[in-house]
Amino acid sequence: MTQPPTTPGPDEPAGPPSLRPSAPGGPEDDQPPLFTPPPAPPVQPPAPVEPVGYDPSQSYIVYQAAPSFGYGVPAAGGQAGYDPMISPDYGGWWQRSLAIFKGAWKQLAVLQAIGFVLTLAVVIPEAVWSAKASADLLDAADSGDGQASLTPLLAPFALLFAGAVVAGMVGSLITVAANQIAVTVAAGQPPRLGPAFAVAARRFLPLWGWQILSALMIGVGLCLCVLPGIYLYAIFLILPAVVTFERGGSAISRCFQLVHRDFGSALARIASIIGLSVLVGIVSYFVGRIIELAMGAEVTPGSRTGTGVVLTSSLMAALVVSRLVTTLLESGVKMLTDVLTVTAYADMRARNEPLSTATLAAEVGVRPGAPSAGETEWTVPPGAAR
Repeated sequence: MTQPPTTPGPDEPAGPPSLRPSAPGGPEDDQPPLFTPPPAPPVQPPAPVEPVGYDPSQSYIVYQAAPSFGYGVPAAGGQAGYDPMISPDYGGWWQRSLAIFKGAWKQLAVLQAIGFVLTLAVVIPEAVWSAKASADLLDAADSGDGQASLTPLLAPFALLFAGAVVAGMVGSLITVAANQIAVTVAAGQPPRLGPAFAVAARRFLPLWGWQILSALMIGVGLCLCVLPGIYLYAIFLILPAVVTFERGGSAISRCFQLVHRDFGSALARIASIIGLSVLVGIVSYFVGRIIELAMGAEVTPGSRTGTGVVLTSSLMAALVVSRLVTTLLESGVKMLTDVLTVTAYADMRARNEPLSTATLAAEVGVRPGAPSAGETEWTVPPGAAR
């Protein structure tokens, strides 16, 4: 006969007898427990957060650069971060430059179009006048009277000098405006031509003056076995950025200081910019020559009477089309090299002193964009010019 289950008393635990704990010292003390909880899983450390690519349309956390390695120390907090203009390596510099270029190419194209038109107003008359003077010289030499003179070539050289002066001033204006546009995009603000030209109007004359001095130094260096001139040209590549953002002191000595602080890193960036410019220059030259030859722009003696060569419509058209294409190619590559130069300058300066995009933006009068929820608010470093 089956016994009915017993009801535990008030001092006894509930449950089947086999699972009830026995009194201390009972026979069940030597038996293993019926249930052993599984061990807790090991705690995994959080995976490092990789910095995301820069989106010019979004705001971001602003970080203060460290003098030791040029980037990565946040202005507020203890975690390394991402600055849209300052990079730790060559790959970061190139990626940041392309990101800024994508956000600013329309305004940069407008700037280069203005420079393109003003440059054509100089180079086309110079090309036509040079062709006419060269043809007259060939006619005089071919006449056989031995009275050929170099005087007809002086006028084109004078025009070339005047054109170089005008082109230098226009180039300085466009470069300063392009630097302001690049920093505006990096700061998360929509780029505008008005503020860019306002900054350029204040800084292009100082830049032009420094560029004349640097050009004289480069010329002297070229006369001293060429290599010193090439070295000086590389050093002064960041001169426009120095004059755009910094006030006071010698821009010449500042270029030497920035480049030589981390010469290997600076040289890689400078060589890339120069190499890109030279490559496009070579391509534009051959394209121009092909256009001139295809359209019959080769200058030959016109007659033996000394009347000179008549500039035909085909010759004029060939010269105009050639200069249009070559100037367009050079203006197009300058859109990119201007951005590459200003970001290279930011990298070099960050290796000399604490720097962030906020500092550069404040130096050209750009107010930072409003941060998104949870992001650190922009702060203008103390002492930054407005």
